[in-house]
Amino acid sequence: MCQGSRPAVPDDAAVVENLLMYSQAVLAVEEYRQRVKDRECRVARHDQIHVRLGYVRLSLALVAAVIGWESFWRHSLSPWWIFGPLILFVFVAVFHSRILRARDLAKRAMAFYHHGLARIEDRWAGTGQTGERFNDPHHVYAADLDLFGRCGLFELLSTARTRMGEETLAGWLLSPAAVDQIGERHAAIAELRDQLDLREDLAILGEDASVGVFPEALLRWAEAPKQMKPEWIRWLAAIL
Repeated sequence: MCQGSRPAVPDDAAVVENLLMYSQAVLAVEEYRQRVKDRECRVARHDQIHVRLGYVRLSLALVAAVIGWESFWRHSLSPWWIFGPLILFVFVAVFHSRILRARDLAKRAMAFYHHGLARIEDRWAGTGQTGERFNDPHHVYAADLDLFGRCGLFELLSTARTRMGEETLAGWLLSPAAVDQIGERHAAIAELRDQLDLREDLAILGEDASVGVFPEALLRWAEAPKQMKPEWIRWLAAIL
């Protein structure tokens, strides 16, 4: 055996290792599929409520229109009656917006688990961010290891929701890390591995922050001297 090579693994140990890896993959796939079905049921339920609330809002609007006609044109009702359906309309509209928000979050959760299943089943190519803007043709190993571009390592690994997150991952891929940093990253992975609910929350809520924020411009703005010289502007901003 050559020096530095990995010692041969006994056949029984190799079988056990393969079984453990296979069982873990099966458990992950089953858990993800079960959660996809659960989120699909949530989306369907919220869609039904959404349709019913739409009819309720339409009915309230028609009632308010009839009361307005009777009050301001025929003068057969007091104008105060119109506030009843209007107040109900506002409450229903607020509740309706929460239902739509819950439906959108359920759809994001479905997309999160579909993406996870695609990665487990090796169907991830073409489903994520390629990171092409980080590709440096003069880098030592970026092209050889297919770090960026379609089917690249960046597309496989990246679940970032912001430009800063993408730049952080690209920086990790393009430059070596110290041993202690690698250990810290492995510890973070081990801590987050079983916290599936937390990772789902981060994924679905992170979509709200998925905007084109440029870190350099934001940092320059934060470090720039303040422009609001008059003191009354500061007091007005605090009041508002």
